[in-house]
Amino acid sequence: MKKFEVIGMSCAACSARVEKAVSALDNVESCSVNLLLNTLTVEGSATDQEIITAVKNAGYSVKENETDRKDETDLEFSALKKRLIWSVGFLVVLMYFYMGHMVG
Repeated sequence: MKKFEVIGMSCAACSARVEKAVSALDNVESCSVNLLLNTLTVEGSATDQEIITAVKNAGYSVKENETDRKDETDLEFSALKKRLIWSVGFLVVLMYFYMGHMVG
C-alpha cells in the first residue's frame, strides 16, 4: 500500500478525477482518495513514478507521503485526551461549588 498527498483537490469531482486516472493504470489493484485529508492510497504493483505521472496528467500536484500521519494523529489524540481530562476535572469542581448545596 502506497500513500501520496495530492495537492489542489477542492471538491468531489476532483477526487473522482484523480481516482479514475490512477485506477486506469495497468498495475493498480485498487485506489482510494480521501478529499478531507488530500491523500491517495494505492494498492498494486504500479511504480511511484507511474502513479505520480497519472495524477499530474489529471491536473494535480502530488508528493509521496514520507511521514506517517499516524504519529501526528497519535499526538493530536493525546493532546485532546489531556484537555478532556482537565475539562472534566474542572467541570466537577465547578458543579460542586454551584450545586453542592442541593446535594446535601
